[in-house]
This record gives sequence, C-alpha cells and structure tokens, in this order.
Amino acid sequence: MHANSAISPATHPARGIFAAGALWVVAYLVALSVLDALKPPEHWDLAVACIPILAFYGFVWVVQRAIRGADELPRRIHLEALAMAFPTTMLVLMLLGLLDGPLGGRLGLPLRDLWLALPVLYAICYAVAGHRYR
Repeated sequence: MHANSAISPATHPARGIFAAGALWVVAYLVALSVLDALKPPEHWDLAVACIPILAFYGFVWVVQRAIRGADELPRRIHLEALAMAFPTTMLVLMLLGLLDGPLGGRLGLPLRDLWLALPVLYAICYAVAGHRYR
C-alpha cells in the first residue's frame, strides 16, 4: 500500500457531503432554537438567521466540488436526480397549497420548516436515478 493511497475526502465525496449537510441542519436547528428561545433584539435576529445560510453555502460548495470531481456516470446521476427533484418539489408545494386552502390555512404543517423535505426528496430522486444505471 502506497503512502498516497490513503482514503481522502476526494476519494469518498459522500462523506464530505454528509458532513456538510449535517453541519447545515445543525446550524439551522441552533439558529431556530436561539430565535425561538432567546428572542434576540433587532439586527441580532438577522445575524442569527444568517448562520444556517452560511452553512448551506458551505454545503453547496462541497456538493459542487464533489460533482465537478466525479466521473461522468455519478455526475449524470446527480443531474438527473436534480432534474427530478425540482418538479417533485413543485408538486409537493402545489399539493400543500391546495390542501391548505380548503382548510383555511389550518393544515398544521410548519411551512417555515418545509425546506427540510427537499433533501429527502432529492435523496429519493437520487436513488431512482441511480437505480436506472445499475
């Protein structure tokens, strides 16, 4: 085994993507907790709300690097998953909007947290896209 053959993040980009995604979700939960529990004064609430935005930018950067460094097939799977995830997200949001209308806005879903469904939808679409190439 050569010294350069050690496993690196470039060899297994899924680890870096998972770590960046976990950091993003933790940053969101921390910011949400601080905003709800501490009710920071004006301008500080904006600063706290920006924390998960910075973490999300880091997540996007890690994913972008992983996709750029990927071979043609993983790149194609990611792009196909994104192509499926976007209209699927639109469909879910349309459905929730239609369901919320007759209920007078009492659907009971925290629409503020609806973005949490998006990584799940992407993961499902990624699995479907990946299955086509196996």
